[in-house]
Amino acid sequence: MVEAIQGVLTSTDVVAALEDPGDQRARRAFMELAEPEFEVAMVGPGYVSARLESTGIDGFIEAWRDWTSPFETYRIEVEEMIDAGEQVVTLVAMTGTIAGGGEIAAPGAAVWSVVDGRVRRVEFHLDRNVALRAAGLESDDPNGS
Repeated sequence: MVEAIQGVLTSTDVVAALEDPGDQRARRAFMELAEPEFEVAMVGPGYVSARLESTGIDGFIEAWRDWTSPFETYRIEVEEMIDAGEQVVTLVAMTGTIAGGGEIAAPGAAVWSVVDGRVRRVEFHLDRNVALRAAGLESDDPNGS
């Protein structure tokens, strides 16, 4: 289930998909595989202070529009999926082109909480170590990559 949703999210440029009202792949995937009011958290550095929370597919889209607003392009590539019981952690590589030129590449992670076969919550993290701890896992990597 998480793999199917991640496949939709990583199959195209996120900015282009968010700007295309005809691109309904993410909406359909979440409607099929997530609870209607699933929770979404965008977790930046400082875990508590840099956090945006919303619910449902409209909240998901709004959060990603906010998250990617500085970018002309933004792509995500899944590097590893870790089964943590009722949670799945996906370690990703993110690349984006900032409006006006420069490219940024960074590691990231998502923690997917699955209950009764449906996504109940997803947290998108800039810090992999924080994501692993949120899923009850430990990381040996001090750099979060």
